[in-house]
Amino acid sequence: MAELVNHALKEPKFKDKELAKPFKYGAPFAAIYRSWLHKTGLAEMGLPLVLTEMGKMVFDNDPTLESDTTKWFLYHELVTDPERAEAWHYFALEFLPKHSTFTKDELLDGLADKLSPHSMQHFSPGSKLNQQIARKIIQVYTESDGFGDLKMIAKDGETFKRLSPKVLGPWKTSAALEKAYR
Repeated sequence: MAELVNHALKEPKFKDKELAKPFKYGAPFAAIYRSWLHKTGLAEMGLPLVLTEMGKMVFDNDPTLESDTTKWFLYHELVTDPERAEAWHYFALEFLPKHSTFTKDELLDGLADKLSPHSMQHFSPGSKLNQQIARKIIQVYTESDGFGDLKMIAKDGETFKRLSPKVLGPWKTSAALEKAYR
């Protein structure tokens, strides 16, 4: 995401096709990443790419998006608003607090229960879309290039265990976020 932001800010007139070109992908690649930038509170939705006030603070202090402060900011923004990222909100604030341990199948069942009222075709039990969502949630929560370093969950054989990390944030103002970087 950091590389796409840097590219988009240098070339604000670029559309998704031009933004994706240096990465050797098509326009959908850039559109997906721009969507994630919005879901994580870093940018407004749409083109040209415009950073939010908090997004500017993050990029001024951590242009590679690698610090724990940045990861906690991204996490809080991603899970707080169910309108922007309903499955992520559900996992963090509904599912995880009720499960000290869980399996991928239990997560899939929970996602189907939560999301199927939107569309049985897309989110019914056994749907490929729920499988993709569950895989991405587990990947992001366990791998270091996501939230893995924050130690919220850990893989334990075929199950996942909820951990008790030292939580940073959430930050309501850019001044509070800037202070966290110091």
